Amino acid sequence: HYLKFDKNWDDQSQSALYLMGSVADGPDQVVKKYRAGSGTGTDACTRFVGWLPDGKYQVEFHRKDFNGSLIKGYAIKVSDMRCANGTLRDELFVHSEMTSSGGQGSAEGFRWDGPKDYESAGCIKLQPADIKNLFATADSKGWPTSLTVVS
Repeated sequence: HYLKFDKNWDDQSQSALYLMGSVADGPDQVVKKYRAGSGTGTDACTRFVGWLPDGKYQVEFHRKDFNGSLIKGYAIKVSDMRCANGTLRDELFVHSEMTSSGGQGSAEGFRWDGPKDYESAGCIKLQPADIKNLFATADSKGWPTSLTVVS
């Protein structure tokens, strides 16, 4: 299994994240599709603003109780990537807005308020129910080992 992020150039908050399954004798199949956002701008070489550069990333880990300084709760960490201009994009995750226990907090950044929350500091964001569904589906079907980002 792998993740695929498909950028929507018309509205980056209406992009899509797919959990994909590889099939030996045919095309890869969509296991699940989720609405996703990434960044607040489309320049993939602008750290903490642009969406992820196109390419293949390795999934480094997944946790339901991540407790980073900005990212908490359900989180999938992916490998760093250099942009075409050489800028290193690091600290990249698939995540939501939640507390480290996976609930909703009272402070902005730790609670989901609506469509504006699909914006991120360059990561891929899902609403809380969707990332929880992604984890449950991956737990039952098989965990993705990579993320492919396409335009």
